Amino acid sequence: MTPIELSTRRRVTGLTSDEFARLFVTIERKVDGENVHWDAADVESWEIVGPPPTADQHLIDTLGAAQEFVATLANQLYRAAMPASEGDTLTAYGDNLTFWAEHPDFGGMPYALWNFAALQAAEWIRKETGIICELDARRPLV
Repeated sequence: MTPIELSTRRRVTGLTSDEFARLFVTIERKVDGENVHWDAADVESWEIVGPPPTADQHLIDTLGAAQEFVATLANQLYRAAMPASEGDTLTAYGDNLTFWAEHPDFGGMPYALWNFAALQAAEWIRKETGIICELDARRPLV
């Protein structure tokens, strides 16, 4: 994976470099049966110099997992909101602490993934019903 591809794919998920790095380094990694130790600084530098070949598949897996999470969550949000009516809102978050306080089961998952899922669900509702669901942005706790 080239640095540009990594950066672009990360941005498509809605994650900052730091959020993606934290998500990436939490996934257990093994190369040739050995544990590999990468940290957030490694991942952030790879957008400049490119990742080592041993990290490629793990980067692809992490990006895929993030996209799968967003798709699954968007489907759940959509089903919970249907049938939609005028004035319905979907919740969005501006920071991780507020998101994790309201959804402790998602602790560690960046709030940006939730926000992308909420946007996707809102778009599906608009396409199906013509109703525009506003996003209700939660105020940060801090």
